Amino acid sequence: MLEKQFITKTYYRSLIHENDSRHPIEILGELFAEEEQKEFPDASEIRFAQGEVYFHNKDYEAAIFKWENVHNELEPWAKKNIADAYLELAIYPEAESIYQSINTESLTLRTEVLLQLFSLYIQQEKYQNANQMIKKMVKLNPDYPNVTKLARSFFEKQEDWQSALELAIQEGIRTENLSWFELLKAYIKNGHAKQQLPNFFFDALTVARKNAPDLFEQLVIALWNNYETEQEFFQWLKAFNTYLKNLEWEEEGYSYNFLSKKYKETYDELMGGSYSLKQLTNMIPDLLNAWIKIVGKEEEVLPSSAIFAWNEIVPDRFQADALKIAEKILFNAEVNVDVLEKSKDLNIVIDNWTDKHNLDHNIRIQALSRQSLDFHHQLTGVISFNHDTKTGFLNHFLQEEMVVRNNREGAVSIYKYSDEMKIIQYRDYQEQELSLDQYMASMERGKPAKICYEVNVPNQLLERNQLVIVELPELNRASGLTDAFIETMQILDSLLVVVDVNQGLPESRQKWIEMIQQQFPQLKTYFIQVGTDANEETKSYLGAEVFVYDYTIEHREKLADFLTTDWQQNKLVHQRMKKYLFLIQKKIRNLFDQRMKMKSQLEETIQSKQDLARKVNGAINQLEDLIIEKINMIRKSFILANEETRKELVNDIPVILKDTAKTITKKRDFQRIHIELNDEMNKKIETYLNEECMPKFLSRIRDWLVLCETELKDGKTFLDEIAEGFNSLIGFDRLQLPCDFMILEDWERDIDRLTSGVNYEPVNILLRYTPRQVLLKSAGKVFGKIIQNKEMLVNGFKQLIETGNYGPIVENIADRFFTPFHLIEQGIERDLRLFFKNAFEELKGLAEETDKEINEKTMELVEMKENPEAFRDPLKIFEITRLQYKYILEIDEMAYSQVNS
Repeated sequence: MLEKQFITKTYYRSLIHENDSRHPIEILGELFAEEEQKEFPDASEIRFAQGEVYFHNKDYEAAIFKWENVHNELEPWAKKNIADAYLELAIYPEAESIYQSINTESLTLRTEVLLQLFSLYIQQEKYQNANQMIKKMVKLNPDYPNVTKLARSFFEKQEDWQSALELAIQEGIRTENLSWFELLKAYIKNGHAKQQLPNFFFDALTVARKNAPDLFEQLVIALWNNYETEQEFFQWLKAFNTYLKNLEWEEEGYSYNFLSKKYKETYDELMGGSYSLKQLTNMIPDLLNAWIKIVGKEEEVLPSSAIFAWNEIVPDRFQADALKIAEKILFNAEVNVDVLEKSKDLNIVIDNWTDKHNLDHNIRIQALSRQSLDFHHQLTGVISFNHDTKTGFLNHFLQEEMVVRNNREGAVSIYKYSDEMKIIQYRDYQEQELSLDQYMASMERGKPAKICYEVNVPNQLLERNQLVIVELPELNRASGLTDAFIETMQILDSLLVVVDVNQGLPESRQKWIEMIQQQFPQLKTYFIQVGTDANEETKSYLGAEVFVYDYTIEHREKLADFLTTDWQQNKLVHQRMKKYLFLIQKKIRNLFDQRMKMKSQLEETIQSKQDLARKVNGAINQLEDLIIEKINMIRKSFILANEETRKELVNDIPVILKDTAKTITKKRDFQRIHIELNDEMNKKIETYLNEECMPKFLSRIRDWLVLCETELKDGKTFLDEIAEGFNSLIGFDRLQLPCDFMILEDWERDIDRLTSGVNYEPVNILLRYTPRQVLLKSAGKVFGKIIQNKEMLVNGFKQLIETGNYGPIVENIADRFFTPFHLIEQGIERDLRLFFKNAFEELKGLAEETDKEINEKTMELVEMKENPEAFRDPLKIFEITRLQYKYILEIDEMAYSQVNS
């Protein structure tokens, strides 16, 4: 009571009479005056009370003065009040210093000082200091009113989830108040616990379980969902399973159905094929041991069967007591598991995994699996030691002589009812629909039962009696029961052993039957004794019932009715499901075998691709050599045509020019003769170029084009041979090496344009000589006389023309004539490379593609060798799941037998 007055600063009321209506200052003043009159005055209590009144009236300085003069047992509270006054005056350093100087044994005062320091730091936004104060307060006096509530509010506002979690756990454990566990659950669900290690929560879980198992379960599930990444999840699972393992676990009334469901979901997820066997081996045993502790009666068969399945594949991971508990539960469990649907789901998972890893589905096993799931029809096998005996019986029994009589002695034929005939051939990795003619013409003499035919026929006996007849290969065709034969036998509900009464069953054949009976003890076996002399008195043979069949309609109907009645009375659904699980096991083993083949195939593929790569690179080099060869040959041929024509031109034009001398006579106008002769010479040259030189050159160029076409076709033939060779190696028409024959048309078009006419420009031949200059060349003559002599002019010009040097002029004409054709010559290399460009790029593309495939296959092979568990582990996990369903099925079968015994 007194401490409450100190906290609220109402101690002064204890000094004032409740009926005194005067102001407390007046009353306390009188009390102070009276105290001072005493011999040994001690006014500390009165000063303390006066300080309170001044404080309430906001006279903080007066209050401080009064409290500073308190020197009795109230001094610690007076100090605290002084600090409060400085806090109200916002003199924070002074207030903080005084608070920190208070030294007292009073738990309440220490708590109040911490509260005030917390408030002071909040006002100054010194949140780290405030955090320290509130934590000290919770640790010092958690039961103090509103301390934990204040701490929770502060931590949440500051988003200090670590401290908030610690507070909820500490208070939940200390008080065992469920509200703290509800708060902890909310923190976890809102994602505030992701950074915490699992064991951070275990003490709280233990207390929660003691007081409220349902809340314990909710907390565990919230934590389960809290750890999202693989590493966090595995860490949580391992830690929690260990925690659960060490808990005292007596019988209790609460059923952990939601937690059990969580365990089931987690187990299914872990077994989904995404984790390695090593990871699961370190995780699953503890998980199953924990799960089996909390699982409800209706689902306890799941963890117990899983323990046995795991122990079979990965032994020595479960302690003996765990196996005993699992065994006890398993053999007393109520089976509420739909094993058939789960087995179908497993089969789908395996098929999806097979597709993902580019493996082949075993088509024949899939077909047998479908037959085993047909619960509406009895699967009856027919077998014999003699092909004719068996087909004779089947022909009569089915009345399908055309269908049954065939040469497929090594195959299995499954005869089913259908409205229309349809025949499907199943090999291990191939499915093909056949016409009746194809079926009748087929011959199978390989390993027994490796090929299976599904023969759908509109047969009334099969429809009426719900029968499916499975014709098996002759027993004496093999030295033992092959895998494919056993796989086919597994789906059968009953077996008819057809024996010719005249041949009997020698001891060697009896051993075959005994082998089958030992291998398939659940299979109902009947001997069909065929022949007109069959003995009706023989009722059983080798422990099996004997049925006489003398090829009459009566016996046909009797046998069909017998099979149907016996099957309907003893439908063994469990046996069918066991057969289905057996075929799943064969499918898994087949995938293991494929992996070994894949390794060899990868090595062969890499070797063949490397050989291909070498050959492609060789072909690229050959093509480059061919291109260079064609460039040199075609360019050389073109240059030769130019040179031959140029040589003729250089020889012919001087003769033409000199021949112009014959046209010079006295009738000429010697003032313009040099101009006229120059024009005449140019016209002759132009005529020569157009009518003689160009046609010859065009003829040579056309020969050159013919040569080009031949050479390019030869190159294309070479490329076609290369493409054919590579496509043969690759196995399909992967490589096409096209060539661009448009370059021939381009050349021909360019040549037609350039040879359509010579664009001749006259040259200066005689214009450099005037008649005067010609005459000056006549040495020893008198210039005046010569100029009057036309004879001399004629002779002078003739001599000039006939003896002139036309070499430079002719070379100039030749250069002009051939210049346009130089562009063709210069473009030959470019054009020929364009001709081979697509082929070249195709080869380079094949080379790059092959190198890429080599790298990919090499990496795949390395991965396969270095990480075999990546392939092996999922298959082992599938097998563990299959074994689990097998155990559940066997327990269910036992329970069914006990009920019906």
